[in-house]
Amino acid sequence: MWRFKVCSVEEMRWIDEEASRRGIDHAQLMENAGSAVFSLILRVFGVRGKKFTVLAGTGNNGGDALVAARRIHAHGGYVEVFIIGDPGKYREPARRNYELACKLGIPVRVVSSESGLADLEKSLQLCDVVVVGLIGTGLRGEVTGLTRLVIEAVNKSSKPVVSVDIASGVDGNSGRVRGVAVKSTYTVTLGLPKYGNVLYPGYYYCGKLYTSRLSYPPDLLDSENITVELNTPVKLPERVKWGHKGTFGKLLVVAGARYYYGAPYYSSYSFLKAGGGYSRLATPISVVSVLAAKCSEVVYHPMEETEEGTLAYRNYERVLSIIAEHGVDIVVLGPGTSLNSETQDLIRALAESIEKPVIIDGDGLTAISKSPEVLKKRKAPTVLTPHPVEFTRLTGLSLETLQEDPIGSVKRASRELNSYIVLKGAHSLIAYPDGRVYVNMTGNPGMAKAGMGDVLNGAIAAMYGIGLRDLGEATRMGVLVHGLAGDLVAEDIGEDGVTPDSVLDYLPRAVRLLRGSPERIVEKYMPGEI
Repeated sequence: MWRFKVCSVEEMRWIDEEASRRGIDHAQLMENAGSAVFSLILRVFGVRGKKFTVLAGTGNNGGDALVAARRIHAHGGYVEVFIIGDPGKYREPARRNYELACKLGIPVRVVSSESGLADLEKSLQLCDVVVVGLIGTGLRGEVTGLTRLVIEAVNKSSKPVVSVDIASGVDGNSGRVRGVAVKSTYTVTLGLPKYGNVLYPGYYYCGKLYTSRLSYPPDLLDSENITVELNTPVKLPERVKWGHKGTFGKLLVVAGARYYYGAPYYSSYSFLKAGGGYSRLATPISVVSVLAAKCSEVVYHPMEETEEGTLAYRNYERVLSIIAEHGVDIVVLGPGTSLNSETQDLIRALAESIEKPVIIDGDGLTAISKSPEVLKKRKAPTVLTPHPVEFTRLTGLSLETLQEDPIGSVKRASRELNSYIVLKGAHSLIAYPDGRVYVNMTGNPGMAKAGMGDVLNGAIAAMYGIGLRDLGEATRMGVLVHGLAGDLVAEDIGEDGVTPDSVLDYLPRAVRLLRGSPERIVEKYMPGEI
């Protein structure tokens, strides 16, 4: 099946160094990089007779842009090059490409102060396409001074922009914008996509992403040392014609409290909508009548409750007996159960005792955050589905630390907590305890609504129920299908109208697409190749 590796800035440097040891020098790679940018431009815009403004910084990113300028010039495009900063800082091989551009008669202007911005702004007004190679993955600190003014001028021009490797101003490891960043139409990333190319907000600033493998040896780009990949489709098991409801998985959801109806409903019903066979819900007795009137497909187990209408601790043995007596395959634990101390104790006790795969979400995560050692005692695999604030509670990390190093943070937490972790957000991260991390590319801002994570619980459980008995793969496909359903809704009615109910309704379409046309998912969500 498909694999799209993603690397850190440091890993890309390692690939560069290893390639250099094998005789692939920086001059060759720079020529490849600029030619890849040119190829994208030729494919998308055409070159002959078009006007191009090329912005080059004084590092290797600028050298790549200068190669692109030379190729455009050779193919009949009109090019103006603006060097932002002192060209005396160029080191080989960028220095040679600067000198070549000058010798070939390409108009090259040096912008070393604000006084040079007027010519640049005029060129931006007249050009058809802007090529930006200002700052690559070597970005350090905030973008300030002249470079900031240049980026602001590019964004103000509203012209199509092709960025080299990464949108200038985006951090290559975190995707964060360091003060200001170029809003690109296309980005040609070099070797492998960097984290900043695929994590938000960097992904937004990169526009449509293309990858060029340049001349790197494939064993370096495909190295098992690189443990982060994009979340690509996995083949789902055949839905056997003679199967019955038990064939496609049996779920128990332990969720809900008085006045908390959405979490138990969405978690239990989404399992059925995504293909699961038999869904049971253990919820306080006062909640059952309301939920049963809304959803008769779920089997209800009314539970004793506290004075606050939450799950009482005395339900402990009963929940375990339901799992054993009914052959439950997987359990969703904690959504909408409240922060009642007795109920929190129950959640922790169940998490430790249940010998089936468990998905812990919502208030269940709060319970576990008080005693994370419970997870290490579990004999069966666990999935945790925190949003960023819940993740900080689980790990003790600050939100700032998480934002600066999302991949590293979730990777370490997954290993330490011995659990699969879905860090929910724009381009959710799925981390495995063995160190692998997958970046999910489906989903949209319309899904940022209460109840959406509960739909995800059932989708993950359904992928396990229908036969993906590798819980990591089931988790990945649950996240993919959930986001895909949200995107299908958005295509039909717009992002603003996406709700948990609409995503529920579109889960079958998303699963059908995953089963029948996975290549369409790859084509839409994965980077193109140059």
